[in-house]
Amino acid sequence: MASAVLTYDAKAKTWRSKPINLVESIVQDEVCFIFLENGDWFKNKCTEANRRKMLEPFQVPDILSSKLCTELNGYFGCRSSLGDDGNLIGLSTWFRILTKTVLEPDERQLYGGKAYLWYEMGFFLSWSTRGTARVLCIGTPPEMRVRIEQELQRRPAINLNDPFAILRPILDEVVRACDDDTWRVAKTVRRVEKKRKAMPDFEELHDLARHARHLVEIETVAIETMERVTLQQSVNFDLLRTGLDKTYQIQAGEYMAFQLQMMKSLRSRAQATLDRLNGEVTLAYNTLASMDNRIMKSITILAMVFIPATFVAGLFSTTFFSYAENDGWGFSSKFWVYWVVVIPLTAAIISGWWLWLGMSSSKSKPSQVSEPKTLAQTGGAASFIVGNAPTVRAVEGIERELPTANVSELLADYHYDRASDSEHQQYLEVVTKLKYQI
Repeated sequence: MASAVLTYDAKAKTWRSKPINLVESIVQDEVCFIFLENGDWFKNKCTEANRRKMLEPFQVPDILSSKLCTELNGYFGCRSSLGDDGNLIGLSTWFRILTKTVLEPDERQLYGGKAYLWYEMGFFLSWSTRGTARVLCIGTPPEMRVRIEQELQRRPAINLNDPFAILRPILDEVVRACDDDTWRVAKTVRRVEKKRKAMPDFEELHDLARHARHLVEIETVAIETMERVTLQQSVNFDLLRTGLDKTYQIQAGEYMAFQLQMMKSLRSRAQATLDRLNGEVTLAYNTLASMDNRIMKSITILAMVFIPATFVAGLFSTTFFSYAENDGWGFSSKFWVYWVVVIPLTAAIISGWWLWLGMSSSKSKPSQVSEPKTLAQTGGAASFIVGNAPTVRAVEGIERELPTANVSELLADYHYDRASDSEHQQYLEVVTKLKYQI
């Protein structure tokens, strides 16, 4: 598969780009970035044997070439090699970060009508104290390679004594890609917020919510991955006892912490965008419900307009009235029968409806479940005493047994939250004795 290699010329102190076929040849350059941008080919069209062949120079586990690891939403791992003196002499590192780009309408034609693009990026690093530092970048956006090359042309030097120095421009571009993807969705949500008066497009809202959830997921995993990179960098510095001064180590750790903090900020932005979108979905449903309510009110008003006329027409069409041409209008003396039947029947229907409405309301009320209380909170037998008021004789009997207790005042003034330990203990003794005397 055709790929590009960005290799470092130590003599000229510049970076040069050249094509390479990773399946047919092995990269021999000591310091280089290798880009295989067709991540779909690596995942779906490349055989597992070819994947293993491409990853073999980086000394990574064979499971990384399996279908399993090409479908994960992220991972991080490394393998260290130590010399006889305990110093780090070699390191293999691998991690995976995903990004999702939501395309604008005018961009979709360039990608066959697709509404979004997945970039499933995998990075495989091989470093040693012999001066080698190679990193394979799979599934990266084309602009990432261009920007990394531009950055290296401005600052060509890389401290090869630091195993993760070569990852610094890569993580910068990962943060930049996540920033672009997050703001694409945020701007789209803002456009939705601005056109609230229009009829909501629930399919568009659903797709946007799906994109926002994916961003929150993959950025959360990316944060976990970068946290592992940060921890491993500290381990590397502990194992690298020569070659790196303390100032460099502190500054390198600070910059990686800065990259991590930027990613956390982007995740917060993605979560806020998702929350805003959920609010828009809720508002759209409420707006539709309000519109339905207005429509039902309009139908009800129209029906009420015709009810009086319908009633009058129905009343005069009964047999109590006659309209013979010769005799004129006739009116039955039995018209009172109509009211005798209609009034009780109407009252019965209204009463039945009222009773049914009351029963439905009582059934719909949630049952109040009180939390279980301890003996100290209830005063033990106090619940029994409340339902069975103690007699004067019972109170006097308790006062004789407990001469220091004023039973009447104690029962009237006791409050669990304000009582002292002695008052609380005295209260328990009183109510317990009262329980057996009532």
